[in-house]
Amino acid sequence: MQWLGFGYTLAVMTITTQDNLFDVLSQRGLVSQVTDEKISKRFERPVTLYIGFDPTADSLHVGTLVPIMVLAHAQRCGHKPIAVVGGATALVGDPSGKTESRKMLSREDIDHNAKYIGKQIANIVDFDDSPSWGAFGGAFGDTSGGGAVMVNNADWLTKLSWIELLRDYGAHFSVNRMLTMDSVKSRLDAESGLTFLEFNYMVMQAVDFLHLFKSHNCTVQMGGQDQWGNIVMGIELGRRIAGADLAGLTMPLVTKSDGGKFGKSESGNIWLDAKRTSVYEFYQFWRNTPDVDVRRYLGFFTFLPMDEVDVLGAMEGVDANKAKAVLAYEVTKLVHGEVEADTARDSAGKAFGAEQDVTGEAIPHADLSAGELDAGVGVIQLLVLAGLAKSNGEAKRLVSGGGVRVHDEVVKDIGRRVTGEDVREGYVLIRAGKKRLFRFDVE
Repeated sequence: MQWLGFGYTLAVMTITTQDNLFDVLSQRGLVSQVTDEKISKRFERPVTLYIGFDPTADSLHVGTLVPIMVLAHAQRCGHKPIAVVGGATALVGDPSGKTESRKMLSREDIDHNAKYIGKQIANIVDFDDSPSWGAFGGAFGDTSGGGAVMVNNADWLTKLSWIELLRDYGAHFSVNRMLTMDSVKSRLDAESGLTFLEFNYMVMQAVDFLHLFKSHNCTVQMGGQDQWGNIVMGIELGRRIAGADLAGLTMPLVTKSDGGKFGKSESGNIWLDAKRTSVYEFYQFWRNTPDVDVRRYLGFFTFLPMDEVDVLGAMEGVDANKAKAVLAYEVTKLVHGEVEADTARDSAGKAFGAEQDVTGEAIPHADLSAGELDAGVGVIQLLVLAGLAKSNGEAKRLVSGGGVRVHDEVVKDIGRRVTGEDVREGYVLIRAGKKRLFRFDVE
């Protein structure tokens, strides 16, 4: 049992190698489609499986927690997970689920990004060894140990010449078949169209699956629902070239019940990197989950037993806040560690509780010089600097709507300036709405 500090005690989930991975994922709502109706039979014995992550930024966002959790569940059930960082495929760009071409990145940018997202995955999945990347590509972990493996597809795809790719693999792909895939059809129907560069993405991903089958005896690929076509092409290529019996499973794309895009707050994307999204803001993102989404997100993003998830998900009214606090704490602990989760929970409780203590390090904050306050700094400017508004226009709308306070005072004038008279105990607190705040420490 685990005491969480806000009036709730959790059971601790225990998964053993006796648990069938397909059953575990199904119970948690993490199965969308399967290529093999008997895929659960595959998981009755240890298998090697993989999921790919394209390093298009130096941090993953909360949406990518789903595939990371699936790898972790697989490991807990006794299987061998491989995380493939797409150092080569990121040079092309996956058109799946996109309405326009991705921004092209340099090899240096991709290598930089790969290092950071590899470390983020390793916070949740247990790899054999610590990260050790080469100048471009590289891997950590090897198939001899009992942990997960991380590899970079730049290690094999960048070594192929165009002629080799055409001769060795080209004859095994039907253009007619490729055109039926949703990832291709949706782009062909879009105004931006589909480039020849992007059209080759599924070929590269299919070669990944074949390579991993040959080098690691990997027989199952998993990915988001938008990866269905890419997975199917890999299975077909493996069968044609190596006679491989491969299978695939996709997870649902995470959505919000109100139709809004998951993983975004008013200030932008919610990232796993604390430099991009503070631990406090990360915690608050989950704490603000709509009541109707709590049970689903507990199943997706925590390791809590499903009977515990059912109890928490059934809470209503004031009690629903306890379930949201559990969700926020558990996900923050997974991504940032227990110490940071404790700090964020305690700071949030004080900031919005009776004590109104906002001096903790978990509260988003920055320095502001006393000299700047001599002439006063506009509230509009501070809202943008704090990331509480994306633009001056948005900041003005917040003020006009009565949603901004300096400490506890509602700001009624968009021309309001913050001066030294607003400093209390060495800081100025700006609030936007009921639950977002930022502290300026005055020196």
